Amino acid sequence: MTRKHKRPFGVTIIALLLLINGAFAVVRGVGELTDFYHEQRGDIEAGQWHEVTEDLTISEAITLPLTMLGIVMAWGMWTLQPRAWFLTMGLQGIYLAVQLYHYTRGHASYVEMFTSLAIVFYLNQRDVQIVFRKQPHPAAMRQAPDER
Repeated sequence: MTRKHKRPFGVTIIALLLLINGAFAVVRGVGELTDFYHEQRGDIEAGQWHEVTEDLTISEAITLPLTMLGIVMAWGMWTLQPRAWFLTMGLQGIYLAVQLYHYTRGHASYVEMFTSLAIVFYLNQRDVQIVFRKQPHPAAMRQAPDER
């Protein structure tokens, strides 16, 4: 018989943070892409809506796909999917690498760094990892008649 785990409060907060971050980043990403498009067409002066570089940077190009992945991971965290734990850890690693890059360039965001580190430390607690372990299939838990 399998026991269904209750979602820890911290996992609920992380799922909501991923969802909110994803929503804001999608809006920001669409705005950056729109600004870039209009700047290339010559419709507006560069940087009128946002600070825009001459070309689309890697950070701006991956903002939209990563945040869409973050929104999907928020659902996975909410439903305690084992892959969501792994993907969230990977995403936090990417976020920390980007934040470290910005830190070396003089544009540190300490709140984002702290949030990513807090998520990594929380998800690595033993009781949280246990909740995300894949539950064995009920048929696999039954013993064969000759093993009883």
